[in-house]
Amino acid sequence: MKALNLVYLLIGTVTSLSLGSQAQNFGLDAQSTGRAGSVTAEETNIHSALYNPALLGTTKQSGFSFSTSQVNVKVNEFESILLPRSLRKSDEPVRDRLQLSEVSQTRWALGFNQPIRLKALSRQAGFGLSFAGPYEKLRGFVAHAPDDFFTARYGTSDAQFKGTVSLGLELVPDTLYVGTGLSLFLSGAGAAETTLSSNPTSRMNLDVVLEKAPVVGLYARSGSFSSALTFHQKIDPILEQAVKAKVRINGRDTFEQPVVMRSSLYFEPRTLEWDLQQKATPLTWSVGLSYQLWGEYEPPVLFTETPDLMGTTHRTSGGKPPTRNTLNPRASVGVHLGATTLASLGYQYRPTPFYDLSGISNAMDSDTHILGLALEQRFSNSWVLGTPLNLGVFGQLHQFKDREISKDTPKGSPSSTFVFTGNALVVGVSAQAEL
Repeated sequence: MKALNLVYLLIGTVTSLSLGSQAQNFGLDAQSTGRAGSVTAEETNIHSALYNPALLGTTKQSGFSFSTSQVNVKVNEFESILLPRSLRKSDEPVRDRLQLSEVSQTRWALGFNQPIRLKALSRQAGFGLSFAGPYEKLRGFVAHAPDDFFTARYGTSDAQFKGTVSLGLELVPDTLYVGTGLSLFLSGAGAAETTLSSNPTSRMNLDVVLEKAPVVGLYARSGSFSSALTFHQKIDPILEQAVKAKVRINGRDTFEQPVVMRSSLYFEPRTLEWDLQQKATPLTWSVGLSYQLWGEYEPPVLFTETPDLMGTTHRTSGGKPPTRNTLNPRASVGVHLGATTLASLGYQYRPTPFYDLSGISNAMDSDTHILGLALEQRFSNSWVLGTPLNLGVFGQLHQFKDREISKDTPKGSPSSTFVFTGNALVVGVSAQAEL
């Protein structure tokens, strides 16, 4: 038990420094949330460092943004399922109702853009930062057993602190821009040894590795039209811990039991995104696609490996559902209600990558309709900073499509068919100022 407690301590240490993203799920401010993510071709995007670094090359004025939002995710109760082993009192299959815990978090996001004039090249460049996370903590990781029920997209990667740093450059004046950035995250591996006796002793080592996930973007504009293409590398931090437990017997003999534990802390897929936008008065519209590569998905399941007395190695089986890549269409519209008020509306359809949940994995997910709405008011000379200021209120609703799931069950066990459905809601306020 001492060895296992040490493993849990190490997991908590590493994940307290891990990075994750709420941008994919909910957006970071009034603009990105209200338009359901359709902002990779929007030059006023203060979180360009994350959404499309190429936009930083268009920056003419320093800008700063801060937003705060409340997120709630609720899954309807499962009326009758086969309970996972962790909830049974014996190994006998048991059918019962199950309610997943509701996710409720208050989150913040901060963005900053700074223009850079390259006089020697007669070009414009820009530097940007984007940070986001929950107020309550820097991390929020749980390692599941293979048959535990959990929502695959909510409450893990979007419950971490995240930071991205990017640069953008003008290639063709007023026409073509390119940008690149890095999202940084930590993974870890180590070993621990413990001897359980009347005087228990332990030792350990842990290597923490700083890894990088690049973000690359292109942006082009011609007249009132603009278009963007971006690529985000996958984020999949792994923690692997080897434990060698020794038990002293009769004060002389020693029994050794090595254990290796490995888990993905959270997962964000490789993503290729495209948006086309037209900006006119009083209407701005955009259409876009997000192609997400889920073939390398790793669930946050704690996989364990250990040998028996005969030298045969036993490994955790199951826990990883089959996946497929997804194409996510989206569209948005912005309407100026007078000279200083902007209303934004966005929609995205997000098909599930988990097309078969009949196996042991209970990573719950379904096709989702996402609707965003935002209202922004511009003040040309705010009394707070003495500079132009945008104040916004925003919200977004995720409606999970009812999904009937039928589970494969051992021969002689009762069948298990249930419906997964629910919704997620975010509401918030933001302030964006020119500096």
